Amino acid sequence: MSNLPAAAASRRSGHRPWVLTDAKCHIGDRNNATTAHAVTSQGSDIKVTFELADPPGVSRCFVHCPSLAGSRYGGDPVVLSSAGAFVLLVVTFKHGPRPGPGAPSVRRRSRGSQLGGRGEHNDFFVYRAGPGAPSLRLLPGIGPYCCPDVVTLAGVMPLGGADLNSKDYAVVFPSLLKPWSRNTNDSTEYILHVYLSDTSKWEWRNLKVSKDHNPEVIMQHEGTRVIFAGRGTLSWVNHWHGILLCNVLDRYPVMRLIQWPVPIPCDLVSRFGMGVDSIYTWSFHDVAISNGVIRFVELKSCRCSDTHNEKGVIGQGWTVTTWNRGIYSNKWDKKFTVKADNVLVTGSSYPKVSGGKRLSWDKVVHGGPTLSLCDDDVVYIVARLDIRSAVAWMLAINIREGTLEAVQQCSADKMLALEPTYVQCALSNYIKQ
Repeated sequence: MSNLPAAAASRRSGHRPWVLTDAKCHIGDRNNATTAHAVTSQGSDIKVTFELADPPGVSRCFVHCPSLAGSRYGGDPVVLSSAGAFVLLVVTFKHGPRPGPGAPSVRRRSRGSQLGGRGEHNDFFVYRAGPGAPSLRLLPGIGPYCCPDVVTLAGVMPLGGADLNSKDYAVVFPSLLKPWSRNTNDSTEYILHVYLSDTSKWEWRNLKVSKDHNPEVIMQHEGTRVIFAGRGTLSWVNHWHGILLCNVLDRYPVMRLIQWPVPIPCDLVSRFGMGVDSIYTWSFHDVAISNGVIRFVELKSCRCSDTHNEKGVIGQGWTVTTWNRGIYSNKWDKKFTVKADNVLVTGSSYPKVSGGKRLSWDKVVHGGPTLSLCDDDVVYIVARLDIRSAVAWMLAINIREGTLEAVQQCSADKMLALEPTYVQCALSNYIKQ
């Protein structure tokens, strides 16, 4: 059932249960109630600040090192993962002295990652929004190779179960055993490096995954992201193939694959002229997990339609479908399907563009479906005049009612085509207003 009235009440009270956060952070000096400070592996002061916005607005994360010039950053800092009050960030620095033995940095390029090139090193930080004042902690090192095989595979999760006041967390770095391993059976071995804040120590665990599930595709896919699934479980997402679930805190963790309820669209390879794994599917799929339920959404683009944009109907061109499945269930349940040309809007829902004209929705491109963390009925979609435009709009679509709930303009400077850069975060629920 929709929670829109509750969400509206939360906005009126100044409380935000969750936000859409741009994962590509900004370099800049900001100060507000979310600001937290730490020290880098090089001994420089660093602070992180979030500028929060109600969805469909996009929140932004700012990183600032007062003693470092902008040229010392090796690219944009990145939000890698979030869970409850915790956010895992990576900040890449370059052209500095070699980090000390206790610093969580790498002197090599992480395989499959665009971070940590020659002359660079990565610092990983855990931001905690609450309870109490926000904090920022540099992740201690575990040796010369303290980075996952792919940086985007690193995940964070809270410790303490249902205790929302717990200040402890775990950070997980998965690594695939190297080809020179003597293991020749029909399974693939992984190592999980797990940092536990309550003991301030790193641990490592072995786990095996049957090759029947082809886990290498998911674990090594550059588009992979990490989601906290609850009860000590992390999930690694491949937007083409499925989601790997693993109880990383178990002594003998087991990893299992849940495949998506839809096949890979057969026309994509012919349309894009490349292997399917080279096409970034976050422009078409999204997944969220809450209360033991996996929610999946697919956006299908249509090449043509017999309808036209008239009398308050969004322009044709896409269909959104959602599915639900329990983490321990064996089947997906289809929930809702809505087509763009059936979504009603009011005149006030259309954003104005230059010259006082209103945007014509049948002339924009759509993508990047994103599920709400609080409302099963709402899906957010990004719209751009074209894939090169520096301006985008976030649409909040109520798929149960078939209505456009809200529209918010946002920057597309860091966005590649329709590949979304924003992720769902619940940190705003822990910020003291």
